[in-house]
Amino acid sequence: MTLNDQQIAAFRESGYLFFAGLLDEQEVRTLKDAVPDVLSREGPEVVREKDDPTAARLAFGAHTYSEPFERLARLPRLMDPVRQLLGDEVYLHQTRMNPKQGFGSGASWTWHQDFPSWYKVDGMPEPNCIMASVFIDDCTPVTSPLLIIPGSHRWGLLDSELHEDAKGRGYDLFHIDQSTLQQLADENGIEPLIGPAGSVALIHSNIVHGSADNVSPWRRAIFYLIYNAVGNACTREVRPWYQNNRNFTPLEPIEDDGLRAYSAAQATPAR
Repeated sequence: MTLNDQQIAAFRESGYLFFAGLLDEQEVRTLKDAVPDVLSREGPEVVREKDDPTAARLAFGAHTYSEPFERLARLPRLMDPVRQLLGDEVYLHQTRMNPKQGFGSGASWTWHQDFPSWYKVDGMPEPNCIMASVFIDDCTPVTSPLLIIPGSHRWGLLDSELHEDAKGRGYDLFHIDQSTLQQLADENGIEPLIGPAGSVALIHSNIVHGSADNVSPWRRAIFYLIYNAVGNACTREVRPWYQNNRNFTPLEPIEDDGLRAYSAAQATPAR
């Protein structure tokens, strides 16, 4: 998939691009089937919800231990536009799944930018990094969709502080103050990212975003792939492998039907 000039200009202006249904039903089903194994892991790469330890809040690094998500990361449909926007080869700085379980178990995320933690903790030099957000489930107005402030990336790196809820929880979250949020929202508005499972949003690493508690009965899982430009590799080694990948080798794309091929191979009975 190659972006046209209008799409590139829209990304520069708004800080994100949205592609509804970029993955087909078979590909979505393959990813959905892989989710339980990812969320059931017992290692530190899976962070549990503060008020519901049975529910996963984040699952880091699934591309390293789940073949469907490893294949997803290397699909040209994702990689080609990202490389085009970043103007460089890319590696995966990090991947994470936010399953957002229903009935309130999937807790809110305060308003923040992602780049501050990568800059302050991991030593990422510049925000030449894109968060590809893949909808594993339908994201609807009632399942606590990701909320973004379009154009907020053009404000650059905002003042932020480590959020109290993140301290000692196995992840870093630097939230922005209410007055800054008020000004950004008044000037730019707030948009929900809504669409069917298989949709993909490419989001600038300085976009201000957040989400509410998921009080619906339905899960709202999104898988985030943090593609970083190879020339923008991180310089610090404070965090573990699943949060700060130290292998900066350019990611090699597979065939664009690679996820479907995996599904077909799994469905073929052994002889």
